[in-house]
Amino acid sequence: MRFVVTLRHAQKACGLFLAAGGFLAVLSSIGSPAQAADEKELVFAGFGGSLQKSLQATVIPAFEKKYGAKVVYVTGTSNQILAKVKAQKNSPQIDVIWANDTTHYQGKAEKLYAKLDPAKVRNLSDVYDFAKDPDGIGIVMGIQSLGIEYNTKVFKEQGWTPPTSWMDLWDPKYKGHVVFYNMPIGYANLLFAKIADMNGGSVTNLEPAWNKMKELKSNVLAFIDPPAQVDALFGTGSAWIGYNGSARVHDFAGTGAPVAMVLPKEGGILYPQQFDIVAGAPHSDLAQEFINFTISPEAQKMIAENLLLGPVNKTVRLDDKAAAKVPYGEKEVTSLLHLDISPINQNLQSLTARWTAMVGGH
Repeated sequence: MRFVVTLRHAQKACGLFLAAGGFLAVLSSIGSPAQAADEKELVFAGFGGSLQKSLQATVIPAFEKKYGAKVVYVTGTSNQILAKVKAQKNSPQIDVIWANDTTHYQGKAEKLYAKLDPAKVRNLSDVYDFAKDPDGIGIVMGIQSLGIEYNTKVFKEQGWTPPTSWMDLWDPKYKGHVVFYNMPIGYANLLFAKIADMNGGSVTNLEPAWNKMKELKSNVLAFIDPPAQVDALFGTGSAWIGYNGSARVHDFAGTGAPVAMVLPKEGGILYPQQFDIVAGAPHSDLAQEFINFTISPEAQKMIAENLLLGPVNKTVRLDDKAAAKVPYGEKEVTSLLHLDISPINQNLQSLTARWTAMVGGH
């Protein structure tokens, strides 16, 4: 009872104080419970499927425990996530997004992302240079190698040796059994640039690639958008050969699927996965800490072992089992082709329209 009386007296005194003009002073000193709770919430927009499950089982709970925070996960494809950020530009609701090379470039060009603060993202000093954006916007948090995926069961039954070249996709013996991602999927954008390069063109002269793709159409079983459809076609045996990111192939192979990946003699292609902080993010300080944590040795090891993305932190040490499934170590990582596809990203809308017209009716 004494406590109640004392509390009432305090409330009365506080009311007099507020009436006397102490309103702002009280707010600035105690804040509100809603604000305090909200400051410990981070809204993260990322990919779904196995990648989401792995991140929510490892990196996210470790971050939440360390920082006493709650991460709200918003699921979508890279293009869906970018569309949400665009729609919320004047009133951002998302703090950090999971981007690929294309959506990172597009969002950066539209000034949708914030710069990293080196004072808060302290692990930057241990990250490979290629993983750092030249303008300090976002970070590559893991990498895949883009290579040839093939059906081990079919190859064994046919007595074929594993493919060795990107040009093997054009081999007549695979007619009707090649799967190929559609532009603007990031995998397709990178390989398209490489096809141009191998056939006398370049990323700024793509005509040789267009000509080569016309030749490939008769070999293609399907032009694909969602990676899950690639898995389905390989799983049924309809697909014999295609291309994919290393994480996708190793994850599917881990389910017992008859698939494997090889890096072609012309070179495997580095495929980066980025985390970007949204400009004007509602919890910007916590977002900076989240980026710092995801490139820490602790989180990078989790990302490599569970998400099957190669570490970008040079101090990470993996055992042989984990290292066999990801691009790992300076020698291997630097041997992958680091393609600058900025010219493709700049004209992606028109290129995609031309692509759709080319493959339409296949």
